Amino acid sequence: MRKPGAYIVKQGSVGVKPYVMAYKHYFPVRPTPSAVVVFIHGGGHASRVWAETPDGRPGWAPIFAAQGREVVTLDWACASREFPCSDAALCRLTQSKNMTLIAKVVACEIPSTRKIVFFGWSMGGPQAFKLAADILPRRTAAILGYAATGPLNFFKPKSNAPKLDLTKPYVISNQALDKLWDSPFLADKWKAVYKKRYVMPYAPRMAAIQSKDPRVKREWPSLTIKRPRNIPPVLLVNGLRDTGHAPEKEKIFAAWIRQTQKDATFKFLRDFSHLGMLARGNERIAKIYLDWLKRRGI
Repeated sequence: MRKPGAYIVKQGSVGVKPYVMAYKHYFPVRPTPSAVVVFIHGGGHASRVWAETPDGRPGWAPIFAAQGREVVTLDWACASREFPCSDAALCRLTQSKNMTLIAKVVACEIPSTRKIVFFGWSMGGPQAFKLAADILPRRTAAILGYAATGPLNFFKPKSNAPKLDLTKPYVISNQALDKLWDSPFLADKWKAVYKKRYVMPYAPRMAAIQSKDPRVKREWPSLTIKRPRNIPPVLLVNGLRDTGHAPEKEKIFAAWIRQTQKDATFKFLRDFSHLGMLARGNERIAKIYLDWLKRRGI
């Protein structure tokens, strides 16, 4: 990576209450001629996961911007503390609405001549793939992801049947969330800070609300990729301590991706869990993404 440079940040929002998407646009002072990276966070969190770690180190958004890359980070509708929503509005929030708002941010902030790299984390992964393959395929140069595939997001493998099932929802419990998100590589003294700063205001209510709402099952197929041949080059990174994204299950998804996109890279890192962007050593993971993009001229 080159020596870090300066950048400025612009804030904005799109949408109408209760579904407003807040965003931040990072402009490097000395930009490189590269694609704009759009970061999409996962369920139960907010875009602050990209900005800084609990102990005050730079997050992936400023790390990318310091390398001359233009970056946009998004808050899901209902995720921003500036634009909270009621339980009733949360029940009506769909992934389709969220992706429509992401497309509006792209249209407002990124010139049509610029290419885009969608970066999805966790439940942001399916949105990144859907946006790249079906909604904005001509504008997308690549997909990056951290813990962005696998049984928690795209499918639930049937017993002894290693095939994709993109029609069934995965409703995760509060206990499972605690196990998945409570990374052992976040020092104990920072865990309270993490839960206060990075978790969505509605996260404690989310699982209970959505597990009782039948619209979750009806809406899930909206994330199904209809045009897999449009999937651009892909780099997906997972932590081996992330039990929801075990290598043997990721291989199923890798085989499906490589049917239509040969430039698909999957990496597993021994010392990381589901919260790699917040953990100690997050800059090492950022370097993997930046080097991959640079080698491809993206």
